[in-house]
Amino acid sequence: MSQSPGERASILRPHLDEQRLTRRLAELVRARSENPPGDEAEAAGRAAAMCEEEGFTVTVHEPEPRRTSIVARRGSGRPAIVFCSHLDVVPAGDERRWGRDPFAAEIADGTLLGRGSADAKASIAAALEAAAMLAGAELAGRGTLILALVADEEAMGLKGAAPLVAAGELDADAAIVGEPTSLKVVHAQRGASWFRIVTGGRAAHGSAPERGRNAIVHMAEVIAQLPRSLPDIDHPLLGGPSVNVGVIRGGSKVNVVADRCEIELDRRTLPGEDEDSVRAGIEAALAAARRRVPDLQAEVMLELSGGAFEVSADAAVVRAMAAGVTAATGAPARLTGFRGASDARFFAEAGIDAIVCGPGDIAVAHTADERVDLSEVAAGAVAYAVALSDLLAPGP
Repeated sequence: MSQSPGERASILRPHLDEQRLTRRLAELVRARSENPPGDEAEAAGRAAAMCEEEGFTVTVHEPEPRRTSIVARRGSGRPAIVFCSHLDVVPAGDERRWGRDPFAAEIADGTLLGRGSADAKASIAAALEAAAMLAGAELAGRGTLILALVADEEAMGLKGAAPLVAAGELDADAAIVGEPTSLKVVHAQRGASWFRIVTGGRAAHGSAPERGRNAIVHMAEVIAQLPRSLPDIDHPLLGGPSVNVGVIRGGSKVNVVADRCEIELDRRTLPGEDEDSVRAGIEAALAAARRRVPDLQAEVMLELSGGAFEVSADAAVVRAMAAGVTAATGAPARLTGFRGASDARFFAEAGIDAIVCGPGDIAVAHTADERVDLSEVAAGAVAYAVALSDLLAPGP
């Protein structure tokens, strides 16, 4: 008879080494890997050594110098299960805001402090500990466990997970993506489409604006119409779609009528939306603006697009991760959606069932208070180990 998740957790827990787990997490946090500018080489080197300690064979991937990802494999054949998380972190910013060195990995009151501690080096350390626990408890199972510890997630993953998935390096039956979810199991995620819109005008002296055509004024009309471009749809886990103007540039001097204005637009999408329908909504907003400003000149350019996805709550990877979290924490796992973006979308686009789950609170990610509760990291290691022992379990 197969063991229950709770029984497997009881077998695995004696092999949890919290000192090793904390030491590895601190070592990863101390390896600065801010993006931008983008330099994951030191963190990747440290992570590679940790993987080799756990019996993985490691390959290094660098699409550009020092933009380093590693892929570590243990075992062979199917099933193949990939754990993916990112080595890069957002910049620490003004270190005076921290009140401490953001890369010292100080420990206080059961938490480890520092940039990347929650997002997402805690997930990496927990996955490494899970691999150690599986080996120690002889529950590594059959098939292949793949750890993909990647660059560039904080800049949309185009120099990290994206090329690895596209090249077939991460072909798998399921993927667990480590991000700070407070151990909630994310099985639906919004997509992101980034647009650039440019309006053109005609320059004139600022004292006679009627002689020109002000591209900034015209852009203001475009911006006013953009919320009306959103479709009237909703998702039970993700809410509705959204649109945000994040950047605006225009004009050359205060006393010159602006002949050009540009915005960068972030459009978040739901499952079922695609590039064509999203662009059609943007174009409809421009058409509405033209009805109010007949001489509007505008151009729309799609800069980046990542699709939304949803994995069935009955999928094996969802059930295994939820059971792992329940066994590790003693509380029912919460299944939820993620309104942001992550590298999980690359697996979904390749037809691989992917979920997002990891220790750490997203509310402290990217802040000067970034930290992670070490007890939650330990629970994450147990949860990952139980889930992986299920997904890699020997057949009957």
